[in-house]
Amino acid sequence: MKVRPFRLASRLAALLLAAGALASAMAAERQATPPLRVAQTEAMAYPLLTVSEPSKVVGGFLKDLGDQIAAELGTEAQHLLVSRRRIESTVMSGHADIVCYYSPPWLPGGGNNWSVPVVAQVERVVSLAARPLAFERVQDLHGRRIAVLLGYHFPQLQAAFDSGLVQRLDERHVDLLFRRLRLGLADALITSEVEIAGYFKRYPEQREHFQVSARSFSVTDTQCLVSPASPWKLAAVNEALNRLIQSGALARLAQRYGMSAEAR
Repeated sequence: MKVRPFRLASRLAALLLAAGALASAMAAERQATPPLRVAQTEAMAYPLLTVSEPSKVVGGFLKDLGDQIAAELGTEAQHLLVSRRRIESTVMSGHADIVCYYSPPWLPGGGNNWSVPVVAQVERVVSLAARPLAFERVQDLHGRRIAVLLGYHFPQLQAAFDSGLVQRLDERHVDLLFRRLRLGLADALITSEVEIAGYFKRYPEQREHFQVSARSFSVTDTQCLVSPASPWKLAAVNEALNRLIQSGALARLAQRYGMSAEAR
């Protein structure tokens, strides 16, 4: 059966109109769905974060985690680099929707806006191999100069910091902690084992110059803080995280970066 030219043209026009309407509807839906604005701490290093110039988050466990949470929510992630001291205010004021790899004691103003546990953070004490510090308990750090990341909380040492029994030395980046220790300007440093591993991956020739404590300084379940001003509600974020946990996606992501996915 022959189709008359004007009928064929009409059908093509109808198809084009329908396709255009569908594309417009999809574009409108994307515009109506807000992104998930993920705050990232600028002091963190690989494998937690990879940052390129100028201050753009391009990789790392926390970027991938934010991307996967956003995908579960049906949106895209926007990653915002924020100083450690501004993290809590940035999230709680609604300038970001979420920050992960934190714990309620570290951000006491977070209230009841915390997600389910995500991954455990293990901190260790690092000293020079030439002058090893045998760490078994907090008292072993008394009388020492301890390099730590600026803005980070260490409840076990706070009284010793306040009294001067332990001297706290703040740096803005993990590499600077190791530099201070290497130059003899600190007796030890404390940071997470994943950041220690990341440093040795970047600078493998440095590994033999440092000793990492066998005993952990602390083990903390980390969570995500969700802004009460965010269009993305805590319940939805928890549902997204639980799907990632139950599907094994979170464990695979953590394994890719040499991290433990086991929260206590």
